[in-house]
Amino acid sequence: MKNESRIVPLIALLLLFGITVFSFVFNRTAPAPAPAAPAPDASATAATTTPVATATTAPAEPPTISNTPPAVTTVKAAPAPEKIQEAPAPTKPAAKPETKIVEMPATVPQAPTNFYSGDMAAQHTVTTTNQDYFFRFRAGYQHTSFGGNNDTYWLSLKFYAFGDQWRQDVGKNAWLVPDSTVEISHQDLPKNQTGDNTGVTEGMQAEANFFWPWGNWTIQNCCSTNAFCPFSGSLALALGPTINAGFDQLFNSGSTPTGFGHAGARLTLNRDGYIEYTVGGDASLGGTRQQLATELPIYQSRDGQVRYVVRGLWDHVGGSHPDLLQGAFFVEMPFDFLITPSKWSGLIPFTK
Repeated sequence: MKNESRIVPLIALLLLFGITVFSFVFNRTAPAPAPAAPAPDASATAATTTPVATATTAPAEPPTISNTPPAVTTVKAAPAPEKIQEAPAPTKPAAKPETKIVEMPATVPQAPTNFYSGDMAAQHTVTTTNQDYFFRFRAGYQHTSFGGNNDTYWLSLKFYAFGDQWRQDVGKNAWLVPDSTVEISHQDLPKNQTGDNTGVTEGMQAEANFFWPWGNWTIQNCCSTNAFCPFSGSLALALGPTINAGFDQLFNSGSTPTGFGHAGARLTLNRDGYIEYTVGGDASLGGTRQQLATELPIYQSRDGQVRYVVRGLWDHVGGSHPDLLQGAFFVEMPFDFLITPSKWSGLIPFTK
């Protein structure tokens, strides 16, 4: 019991010592206390608290009901994203230009309105592969009366040159551009009238003709639906000055070429037919000659490749000299007819 009474005071002493050490350590490590705030002024406190009390004691007003629609809230659009500049694409070598193939139009080009009508140009294109320049072969029969009557065969080669496209290109100077033909033919020709020479004999004639179609108009005719009529459809007429010149070469031995030339006016019908009056001279006949000449197609095949033509000439000088009268009938065709037997059926009139 004696030992237990000693232990209790010892334990109490140790606890007291521990508490004293703990207090001392805690006071050394704790932060210093903040300084005390100054006491508020009584007048300021009163001024601050008075409005609050007033606002608190004021009676509440009833809420106001308005019919005005709520304001539209504008939403600002988001800024566009900043464009990022892309790196340029690599440069490719330039490609070679493509070669374009231009095809000819299927429709017939319109002729100039100041010269021939479109219907006549279309009809003429059917007749020829090239409507501006082409050749024709002619063969037939000729009768001549000049101090006697003579008959012979007619053979000729004729070149046509129509200046429609040229006239369109030159514009205001179109009146200067003529239509022209050149023909070399076998026929009966007058003999040189010097001495006792009279009558006609076989020979060759080369003639060039120029015609300026200054006046043009179109009329309807009676055979507008006949495929065999060269003047079917609208009839295109043209009137203007004409000049022809050339030479005659007789087949008589010792004869020399003799020249001739005439000028006057011509009226054409669908370009292929004409009637003309000219005045001029012929070295083998002498004197001033007046000529009335005509050439008219009277039939054409359905495809327009073959035509039958009549030709007439009256040459008058007056006085004691007889008049020269010529008449011919022949067929006109393209050159390829001579070497294409399958086309010969076109020479028979009124066949399909």
